[in-house]
Formats: sequence, C-alpha cells, structure tokens
Amino acid sequence: MDRDSRIITPREVEGMIADGRTIVILDEMVLRLDGWMGKHPGGQLAILHMVGRDATDEIKV
Repeated sequence: MDRDSRIITPREVEGMIADGRTIVILDEMVLRLDGWMGKHPGGQLAILHMVGRDATDEIKV
C-alpha cells in the first residue's frame, strides 16, 4: 500500500473530510473509504463512526 508515502497533516485530513471524503486512519495510514461505504458488512454507520479517527483498534480485533 505504498501509493503515496508522504506525511499527511491533521489539517489535510480535516480538509479531505470537509470536501466530503470518507477518511479513516489505520496503522498510521490515511485511507479513503468512499467506495467501501455500501459494501461494509457492518453498514455505513460503522465507517461513519470512525471518520477522521484512528480506527486501528476497531479494525484489528
């Protein structure tokens, strides 16, 4: 998953979210989950609950 190894600041993450993107953090990576919203087995709310937050502990159970 080394598409773009640059450092993304919290302000940039906030900007992405303000632009309507569904962004979560996993293992220090910024993930855009827009395409996964309708496919998540737990439903969209499970993803929306973690937007802009570190979801590592939630995902790696």
